[in-house]
Amino acid sequence: MASTQSLYHLLQSGEGFSVKPCGMTYTGNGYAVGGAADCKLFKRSNDMLSFIAFEQEFKKLQASSYDAHQVIGGWVDDQGLVYLELSDVVKSHYIAMELATARNEKAIYDFANAKSIEVPRFTDES
Repeated sequence: MASTQSLYHLLQSGEGFSVKPCGMTYTGNGYAVGGAADCKLFKRSNDMLSFIAFEQEFKKLQASSYDAHQVIGGWVDDQGLVYLELSDVVKSHYIAMELATARNEKAIYDFANAKSIEVPRFTDES
């Protein structure tokens, strides 16, 4: 079981994670697709991310989770921006890409191959 502090340190080192909101672990297959709840995407420079801000956002995501097929995902992009969001886990690659396109997600996460897959029709609206 991962602690909130260990997840924060993963992000600080440039790594990512996907954990169940209640048990803080996830083992399984499928694809994580962000944008699962009405929560606003949390995005902040890794250099500016304090543990307190991370913990507050993490707790908001935990409280927003309503489905056993959801995970909280955190990752760092090539520009050093941290992303935190609630994701749905689906079994089908096709459904994951369709859902990600509809939500304008930048990527999905493939658990079986432990890699991110870019969504071709992503539009950067920031």
